[in-house]
Amino acid sequence: MHSGELLSIGQLAALSRLSVKALRHYDDQGLLTPVRVDPVSSYRYYSTDQIRCATLIGAMRRIDVPLPVIRELLDATPAQAAPAFDAWWIAQERRHEQRRGLVRYIGHQLHHQGEPAMDIATRVVPERTLAFIAREVYQPELEEFVMTAFARLFDYAAAHPDLRPLDTTPEDPTYAIYHGSVTPDQSALVEVCVVVAAGAPPVPGVAIRLEQAHEEAFATLTRAQIEFPAILEAYDGVAGWVLAHGEMIDGLPAREVYFTDVLAAGMDDPVCDVAFPYRAG
Repeated sequence: MHSGELLSIGQLAALSRLSVKALRHYDDQGLLTPVRVDPVSSYRYYSTDQIRCATLIGAMRRIDVPLPVIRELLDATPAQAAPAFDAWWIAQERRHEQRRGLVRYIGHQLHHQGEPAMDIATRVVPERTLAFIAREVYQPELEEFVMTAFARLFDYAAAHPDLRPLDTTPEDPTYAIYHGSVTPDQSALVEVCVVVAAGAPPVPGVAIRLEQAHEEAFATLTRAQIEFPAILEAYDGVAGWVLAHGEMIDGLPAREVYFTDVLAAGMDDPVCDVAFPYRAG
């Protein structure tokens, strides 16, 4: 076969280890367009240069690369394509690790139904002024939003030195408040908050509100335990405790209360409370 010779769709299927049906589908999706289509018979003909593209598409589909991603990779320059694919794969590995963790979490729930997940304590939280940044996010956006919002809030605190110390402590904690479940398919409002002194001024991008005094139930977690999905067990445990001993307070959702610098902590160091404001029954 000469390099300039055209291939029938059957020949390309044999050479690329793809089915004729798959090649037709990739044509319909604009991924692998024939170089010529007979106007009478509608037979598709391909160049020998397209064998590599066909086998590449087939290999990517075997690892479930979505068709839109494949299209982007094929349209990219050689210098862009490999880094883009590497970035996609790293994201998939991270997602798979989260799924692995969820499998462990589900298995634990099924094997230990009704057992308390961890020790639950209670405390009274005084009225506090919060500086916060809020946004509705999906899970893939969550980590970047939380980290960026905390950085913005501490920049705000640094610009107003009388409002709070720049360290995170039990007396001056930081919060991440969730108004719903955040998943890859479901967004929810998330508020990132720092405790500030009364009279703190709002600035563009940073709002201020007063949160009422309340009692809350909480479980203390190490840095290792706050990783998703391990943290779900704490939410389940505290939610179950609240259900058994009282009720949630409208307008005060569950939150993660950070009382130290997480990034500076060891994996076994306590860093966070998963807390549910509640009213005793």
